[in-house]
Amino acid sequence: MGYFFLDIETYSDRNNPDSSLNPYYPESKVIVISYNYYSSFKHPIKEQIKPPSFLKEWESSERTILTNFYEILKEIRRRDNYLKMIGFNILSFDLPYLFGRMKILEIADESELYKLLFRSWEIDIYQLSSVISEKTITYETLIGTNHKKVTEFFNMQAKEGSGLDCSRWYDNKQFGKIIKYCTEEFNFEQLLDAFYLHIAKKFNK
Repeated sequence: MGYFFLDIETYSDRNNPDSSLNPYYPESKVIVISYNYYSSFKHPIKEQIKPPSFLKEWESSERTILTNFYEILKEIRRRDNYLKMIGFNILSFDLPYLFGRMKILEIADESELYKLLFRSWEIDIYQLSSVISEKTITYETLIGTNHKKVTEFFNMQAKEGSGLDCSRWYDNKQFGKIIKYCTEEFNFEQLLDAFYLHIAKKFNK
């Protein structure tokens, strides 16, 4: 029952900005896949957290990094039938976008892609964010908040830049800036532990 933390960066074309959100445009593509896997039963805590691994489109091709990701995740799933996939907004964005791009590039058939990406125990930190969102109190209904606000709520260092910045850095071949951004954004292990402690504290009152 391990934990697979996941984040992707996608390309926003200057003439079609929606390409970063919709995987089915000709201009759409994944430029970075960031991930970490822990085989432990419990989620990793501070001293156990390791730097993420990156698959970079500019070092090969989108097809190559998606194929590599498919094989990596497939092998992990083979060994771990109770894998949890964790990320921020992965249910609405990362996983559907990956599915779309892998389908278009024919990495595997739709049935295999569905089993690989969606038949696991996903934990979407965005969904958890409604319990700390000011909007939840203001509007008296569960409303999530963005990654930066969640990070700041738990007094962590917020990332600099945005996904759109990554696309412009990509255009200018400033790949180091992209990886710096991806590294700063990849704090999902810390956020998962922070949410666990926050919720546990509520129950232990």
